[in-house]
Amino acid sequence: MARRGPAAAPLPVSYAPDSGRFRALLLTGTAHCGSTLLGRMLAMHSRAICLGEVLRMGDAIERGFACSCGEALGACPFWSRYAELFRSYATDWRRYDLAFLDAFARGEERDLIVDLSKTRVWRSRRAWKRGEAARLVGFVFQLRDSRGVMAAAKRAGHDVAHAAERHAKWVKRLDRFADKERARTFRTSYEALCADPEGRIRELMNWLELDFEPRQLEPSDRVHHLVHASASSYLAGSNEIRRDERWRTELDPAEIALIERQMERVPILRTLYLDPSAPEYVYRD
Repeated sequence: MARRGPAAAPLPVSYAPDSGRFRALLLTGTAHCGSTLLGRMLAMHSRAICLGEVLRMGDAIERGFACSCGEALGACPFWSRYAELFRSYATDWRRYDLAFLDAFARGEERDLIVDLSKTRVWRSRRAWKRGEAARLVGFVFQLRDSRGVMAAAKRAGHDVAHAAERHAKWVKRLDRFADKERARTFRTSYEALCADPEGRIRELMNWLELDFEPRQLEPSDRVHHLVHASASSYLAGSNEIRRDERWRTELDPAEIALIERQMERVPILRTLYLDPSAPEYVYRD
Protein backbone atom coordinates (compact mmCIF):
# COMPACT_ATOMS: atom_id res chain seq x y z
CA MET A 1 0.00 0.00 0.00
CA ALA A 2 1.80 3.12 -1.22
CA ARG A 3 1.87 6.23 0.95
CA ARG A 4 1.78 8.65 -1.98
CA GLY A 5 -0.01 8.65 -5.30
CA PRO A 6 -2.18 10.67 -7.67
CA ALA A 7 -5.43 12.13 -6.40
CA ALA A 8 -8.34 9.72 -6.66
CA ALA A 9 -11.03 10.27 -9.25
CA PRO A 10 -14.48 10.87 -7.75
CA LEU A 11 -16.47 7.68 -7.25
CA PRO A 12 -20.28 7.45 -7.24
CA VAL A 13 -21.90 6.82 -3.89
CA SER A 14 -24.22 3.83 -3.92
CA TYR A 15 -26.50 4.69 -1.01
CA ALA A 16 -30.17 3.65 -1.30
CA PRO A 17 -32.90 5.61 0.54
CA ASP A 18 -34.14 2.50 2.39
CA SER A 19 -30.69 1.61 3.74
CA GLY A 20 -30.92 3.46 7.03
CA ARG A 21 -30.23 7.05 7.90
CA PHE A 22 -26.54 7.21 6.93
CA ARG A 23 -24.03 5.53 4.65
CA ALA A 24 -21.11 6.12 7.02
CA LEU A 25 -20.97 6.47 10.80
CA LEU A 26 -17.80 8.06 12.18
CA LEU A 27 -16.88 7.86 15.85
CA THR A 28 -15.33 10.82 17.62
CA GLY A 29 -13.75 10.51 21.03
CA THR A 30 -10.31 10.02 22.53
CA ALA A 31 -7.99 7.06 22.80
CA HIS A 32 -9.20 4.38 25.26
CA CYS A 33 -12.83 5.59 25.13
CA GLY A 34 -14.23 2.11 24.42
CA SER A 35 -14.61 2.67 20.70
CA THR A 36 -13.44 -0.84 19.75
CA LEU A 37 -16.20 -2.42 21.83
CA LEU A 38 -18.87 -0.23 20.25
CA GLY A 39 -17.45 -0.79 16.76
CA ARG A 40 -17.47 -4.57 17.17
CA MET A 41 -21.06 -4.50 18.40
CA LEU A 42 -22.14 -2.45 15.40
CA ALA A 43 -20.19 -4.72 13.06
CA MET A 44 -22.24 -7.71 14.21
CA HIS A 45 -25.25 -6.20 12.43
CA SER A 46 -26.05 -7.92 9.14
CA ARG A 47 -26.11 -4.60 7.27
CA ALA A 48 -23.01 -2.99 8.80
CA ILE A 49 -19.25 -3.36 8.77
CA CYS A 50 -16.63 -1.67 10.96
CA LEU A 51 -13.20 -0.79 9.57
CA GLY A 52 -11.57 0.20 12.84
CA GLU A 53 -9.50 3.39 12.44
CA VAL A 54 -9.04 3.33 8.68
CA LEU A 55 -8.00 7.00 8.73
CA ARG A 56 -4.91 5.72 10.57
CA MET A 57 -4.02 3.05 8.02
CA GLY A 58 -0.76 4.82 7.13
CA ASP A 59 0.27 4.99 10.79
CA ALA A 60 -0.62 1.32 11.30
CA ILE A 61 1.52 0.26 8.35
CA GLU A 62 4.48 2.39 9.43
CA ARG A 63 4.33 1.03 13.00
CA GLY A 64 3.85 -2.57 11.91
CA PHE A 65 0.42 -3.01 13.48
CA ALA A 66 -1.48 -6.14 12.54
CA CYS A 67 -5.14 -6.40 11.59
CA SER A 68 -7.32 -7.30 14.57
CA CYS A 69 -7.68 -10.75 12.99
CA GLY A 70 -4.00 -11.34 13.79
CA GLU A 71 -2.65 -11.19 10.24
CA ALA A 72 -0.28 -8.51 8.99
CA LEU A 73 -2.29 -5.84 7.17
CA GLY A 74 -0.60 -6.71 3.89
CA ALA A 75 -1.44 -10.40 4.31
CA CYS A 76 -4.97 -10.08 5.70
CA PRO A 77 -7.50 -11.45 3.16
CA PHE A 78 -9.94 -8.63 3.93
CA TRP A 79 -7.53 -5.73 3.40
CA SER A 80 -5.86 -7.43 0.44
CA ARG A 81 -9.15 -7.15 -1.44
CA TYR A 82 -8.82 -3.37 -1.27
CA ALA A 83 -5.20 -3.02 -2.38
CA GLU A 84 -6.28 -1.28 -5.59
CA LEU A 85 -8.44 1.18 -3.66
CA PHE A 86 -5.45 2.12 -1.51
CA ARG A 87 -3.26 2.46 -4.59
CA SER A 88 -5.81 4.96 -5.89
CA TYR A 89 -6.23 6.91 -2.65
CA ALA A 90 -2.84 6.08 -1.08
CA THR A 91 -2.81 5.86 2.71
CA ASP A 92 -3.07 9.61 3.25
CA TRP A 93 -6.16 10.13 5.41
CA ARG A 94 -6.52 13.69 4.10
CA ARG A 95 -7.71 12.20 0.78
CA TYR A 96 -10.37 9.94 2.23
CA ASP A 97 -13.98 10.89 1.62
CA LEU A 98 -17.45 9.38 1.50
CA ALA A 99 -16.75 7.75 -1.86
CA PHE A 100 -13.72 6.00 -0.35
CA LEU A 101 -15.80 4.58 2.50
CA ASP A 102 -18.60 3.71 0.11
CA ALA A 103 -16.21 1.48 -1.84
CA PHE A 104 -15.97 -0.79 1.22
CA ALA A 105 -19.75 -0.80 1.62
CA ARG A 106 -20.19 -1.88 -1.98
CA GLY A 107 -17.41 -4.44 -1.77
CA GLU A 108 -18.86 -6.05 1.37
CA GLU A 109 -22.50 -5.57 0.33
CA ARG A 110 -23.30 -3.59 3.46
CA ASP A 111 -25.46 -0.52 3.99
CA LEU A 112 -23.47 1.12 6.79
CA ILE A 113 -19.72 1.64 7.15
CA VAL A 114 -18.44 2.38 10.68
CA ASP A 115 -15.08 4.05 11.27
CA LEU A 116 -13.53 4.62 14.71
CA SER A 117 -10.83 7.17 13.91
CA LYS A 118 -11.85 9.51 16.76
CA THR A 119 -9.72 12.69 16.75
CA ARG A 120 -8.76 12.15 13.12
CA VAL A 121 -12.44 12.36 12.20
CA TRP A 122 -12.39 15.86 13.69
CA ARG A 123 -9.20 16.73 11.82
CA SER A 124 -10.81 15.64 8.53
CA ARG A 125 -14.17 17.26 9.35
CA ARG A 126 -14.30 19.38 6.20
CA ALA A 127 -14.50 16.23 4.08
CA TRP A 128 -17.72 15.24 5.84
CA LYS A 129 -19.44 18.54 5.07
CA ARG A 130 -19.11 18.46 1.29
CA GLY A 131 -21.71 17.23 -1.19
CA GLU A 132 -23.50 14.00 -0.27
CA ALA A 133 -21.34 13.61 2.86
CA ALA A 134 -23.26 16.45 4.53
CA ARG A 135 -26.36 14.25 4.34
CA LEU A 136 -25.03 10.69 4.44
CA VAL A 137 -22.32 10.84 7.15
CA GLY A 138 -23.31 10.65 10.81
CA PHE A 139 -21.25 10.81 13.99
CA VAL A 140 -21.13 9.10 17.37
CA PHE A 141 -19.45 11.02 20.18
CA GLN A 142 -18.39 8.54 22.87
CA LEU A 143 -17.02 9.72 26.20
CA ARG A 144 -15.31 7.81 28.97
CA ASP A 145 -14.36 8.80 32.51
CA SER A 146 -10.98 10.53 32.28
CA ARG A 147 -9.74 8.43 35.19
CA GLY A 148 -10.33 5.23 33.21
CA VAL A 149 -8.69 6.77 30.15
CA MET A 150 -5.68 7.86 32.20
CA ALA A 151 -5.27 4.42 33.78
CA ALA A 152 -5.02 3.00 30.27
CA ALA A 153 -2.57 5.74 29.29
CA LYS A 154 -0.49 4.98 32.40
CA ARG A 155 -0.36 1.28 31.49
CA ALA A 156 0.90 2.34 28.06
CA GLY A 157 3.75 4.28 29.68
CA HIS A 158 2.42 7.82 29.18
CA ASP A 159 2.81 10.68 31.65
CA VAL A 160 -0.51 11.03 33.48
CA ALA A 161 -0.31 14.81 33.96
CA HIS A 162 0.34 15.50 30.29
CA ALA A 163 -2.22 12.94 29.13
CA ALA A 164 -4.93 14.33 31.44
CA GLU A 165 -4.46 17.86 30.13
CA ARG A 166 -4.53 16.64 26.54
CA HIS A 167 -7.63 14.53 27.17
CA ALA A 168 -9.51 17.49 28.65
CA LYS A 169 -8.55 19.64 25.68
CA TRP A 170 -9.82 17.08 23.19
CA VAL A 171 -13.07 16.47 25.05
CA LYS A 172 -13.81 20.21 24.96
CA ARG A 173 -13.08 20.31 21.25
CA LEU A 174 -15.12 17.21 20.39
CA ASP A 175 -18.01 18.31 22.60
CA ARG A 176 -18.19 21.58 20.65
CA PHE A 177 -18.10 19.63 17.39
CA ALA A 178 -20.90 17.32 18.55
CA ASP A 179 -22.98 20.32 19.54
CA LYS A 180 -22.38 22.00 16.19
CA GLU A 181 -23.32 18.79 14.36
CA ARG A 182 -26.06 17.84 16.82
CA ALA A 183 -28.55 16.97 14.05
CA ARG A 184 -26.35 14.08 12.94
CA THR A 185 -24.51 13.17 16.17
CA PHE A 186 -25.44 10.47 18.68
CA ARG A 187 -23.95 11.07 22.12
CA THR A 188 -23.08 8.18 24.41
CA SER A 189 -20.52 7.02 26.94
CA TYR A 190 -18.54 3.87 27.55
CA GLU A 191 -20.11 3.58 30.99
CA ALA A 192 -23.67 3.87 29.63
CA LEU A 193 -22.92 1.20 27.03
CA CYS A 194 -21.58 -1.19 29.68
CA ALA A 195 -24.39 -0.48 32.15
CA ASP A 196 -27.13 -1.37 29.63
CA PRO A 197 -25.63 -2.83 26.44
CA GLU A 198 -28.92 -3.83 24.85
CA GLY A 199 -30.77 -0.66 25.74
CA ARG A 200 -27.97 1.59 24.52
CA ILE A 201 -27.44 -0.31 21.26
CA ARG A 202 -31.19 -0.38 20.62
CA GLU A 203 -31.30 3.40 21.09
CA LEU A 204 -28.39 3.88 18.67
CA MET A 205 -29.88 1.54 16.06
CA ASN A 206 -33.22 3.34 16.28
CA TRP A 207 -31.40 6.63 15.69
CA LEU A 208 -29.66 5.03 12.69
CA GLU A 209 -33.07 3.80 11.44
CA LEU A 210 -31.89 0.19 11.42
CA ASP A 211 -33.34 -2.74 13.33
CA PHE A 212 -31.57 -4.03 16.42
CA GLU A 213 -30.22 -7.57 16.03
CA PRO A 214 -29.60 -9.73 19.16
CA ARG A 215 -26.20 -10.88 17.91
CA GLN A 216 -24.96 -7.33 18.39
CA LEU A 217 -24.64 -8.29 22.06
CA GLU A 218 -22.16 -11.03 21.12
CA PRO A 219 -19.27 -9.04 19.56
CA SER A 220 -16.72 -11.82 19.99
CA ASP A 221 -18.66 -14.30 17.86
CA ARG A 222 -17.02 -13.03 14.67
CA VAL A 223 -13.49 -12.38 13.45
CA HIS A 224 -13.26 -8.63 12.89
CA HIS A 225 -10.84 -6.84 10.56
CA LEU A 226 -10.07 -3.58 12.33
CA VAL A 227 -7.22 -1.17 11.66
CA HIS A 228 -5.43 0.29 14.69
CA ALA A 229 -7.72 -1.62 17.07
CA SER A 230 -7.37 -1.64 20.85
CA ALA A 231 -4.81 -4.13 22.12
CA SER A 232 -6.34 -4.25 25.60
CA SER A 233 -6.62 -7.71 27.10
CA TYR A 234 -9.60 -6.70 29.24
CA LEU A 235 -12.36 -9.26 28.53
CA ALA A 236 -10.58 -10.14 25.27
CA GLY A 237 -12.41 -12.88 23.39
CA SER A 238 -15.40 -12.67 25.74
CA ASN A 239 -18.97 -11.61 25.07
CA GLU A 240 -19.25 -10.28 28.61
CA ILE A 241 -19.71 -6.52 28.54
CA ARG A 242 -18.60 -5.10 31.86
CA ARG A 243 -17.19 -1.72 32.85
CA ASP A 244 -13.42 -1.57 33.26
CA GLU A 245 -12.88 0.14 36.61
CA ARG A 246 -9.21 -0.69 37.09
CA TRP A 247 -8.42 2.99 37.55
CA ARG A 248 -9.70 2.74 41.13
CA THR A 249 -6.69 0.61 42.09
CA GLU A 250 -4.13 1.52 39.41
CA LEU A 251 -4.09 5.28 39.99
CA ASP A 252 -2.72 6.69 43.22
CA PRO A 253 -4.59 9.45 45.15
CA ALA A 254 -2.34 12.21 43.81
CA GLU A 255 -2.93 11.10 40.22
CA ILE A 256 -6.69 10.92 40.74
CA ALA A 257 -6.71 14.42 42.25
CA LEU A 258 -4.69 15.77 39.31
CA ILE A 259 -7.04 14.15 36.77
CA GLU A 260 -10.15 15.39 38.57
CA ARG A 261 -8.82 18.97 38.50
CA GLN A 262 -8.70 18.73 34.71
CA MET A 263 -12.17 17.16 34.63
CA GLU A 264 -13.60 20.01 36.72
CA ARG A 265 -12.61 22.42 33.94
CA VAL A 266 -14.73 20.58 31.34
CA PRO A 267 -18.46 20.92 32.01
CA ILE A 268 -19.50 17.67 30.35
CA LEU A 269 -16.89 15.66 32.29
CA ARG A 270 -17.81 17.35 35.54
CA THR A 271 -21.51 16.67 34.99
CA LEU A 272 -21.19 13.04 33.92
CA TYR A 273 -18.49 11.84 36.28
CA LEU A 274 -18.02 14.17 39.25
CA ASP A 275 -21.46 15.54 40.14
CA PRO A 276 -23.75 12.93 41.77
CA SER A 277 -26.63 15.44 41.76
CA ALA A 278 -26.60 15.77 37.95
CA PRO A 279 -29.33 13.77 36.16
CA GLU A 280 -26.73 12.50 33.66
CA TYR A 281 -24.30 11.24 36.32
CA VAL A 282 -23.17 7.87 34.94
CA TYR A 283 -22.41 6.05 38.18
CA ARG A 284 -26.02 6.13 39.34
CA ASP A 285 -26.73 2.47 38.52
